[in-house]
Amino acid sequence: MTAPRAGRAEDGEAPAPIAIRGRVVYLAEALERLHGIKSVREAAERTLAIESPDGQLTPLVEDVRGRAFRVDERLRKLQDVELLVRRHPQSPAVQIVRVYAYDGDNRFELDYWCEICAIAMFELKPCDCCQGDIELRRRPAPKP
Repeated sequence: MTAPRAGRAEDGEAPAPIAIRGRVVYLAEALERLHGIKSVREAAERTLAIESPDGQLTPLVEDVRGRAFRVDERLRKLQDVELLVRRHPQSPAVQIVRVYAYDGDNRFELDYWCEICAIAMFELKPCDCCQGDIELRRRPAPKP
């Protein structure tokens, strides 16, 4: 019997997504604020995490969806975010699948949109197609 591939469930499928709600922060800043743990200066803006309302910190994998929070400060300023994530076996970090923001009782799905090419992207950068500007898109989403 062979072992399952790293990051996959035993049946070969990706782990089922789960929702985590809170705000995205730099891990070093949150550790100092919550626990008095001071990181070295070069770690200050290295690792992103989602901080739940009860102070639980969950590190984020920095793929294109995770990197969006580093590149676009507007995302880090959101106070009430819900991330649909995958928690891979034996990893404390989670991988972002979708991003939602709450404004009061209203839930919105966030991504980036090129109006010219009509394509969605997951981080702020020039459009993959036309190299033009893209915009942060906020679409109403049903509550879970």
